[in-house]
Amino acid sequence: MTNRTAIHPRLHALIGNFAADVPEDLAREIECALEARQLPPSRPTFLSCLDAIRSGDDQTGRACSPQTLSATGFGSLDRSLAALNAVLDLLHAAERARMDGDPQDQLGDFHRDGLIVAARQIARAAQDGLGDALAPAGAMLR
Repeated sequence: MTNRTAIHPRLHALIGNFAADVPEDLAREIECALEARQLPPSRPTFLSCLDAIRSGDDQTGRACSPQTLSATGFGSLDRSLAALNAVLDLLHAAERARMDGDPQDQLGDFHRDGLIVAARQIARAAQDGLGDALAPAGAMLR
């Protein structure tokens, strides 16, 4: 913890290392305002979660460690992501046609629902393709 961090703990908790770039007089004013609002000097949960996401966490919030995928697993994941991208492109075009097009130009509910189900299934296949690469030791996959 730098000396500046110790002097302005609430500001540092709010914006992290960017606090060092804030001019001293402004930092003091912000710190006083944060203290007056009785905000704790701890890092807000939202910002902590954002940092975890940026550093590479899984869907449960646990940090991911680098793993090696087999060629088969990588190929399956690559195909799943390409398919998911194609389905999402179709859904995006369908939504634009729904918003901007005439009724005869729109994709029907049956086909739109089918694309959503397909996207969900492809995403599930991608998760399954990762297999043990994301599961902690001893954890069971779905």
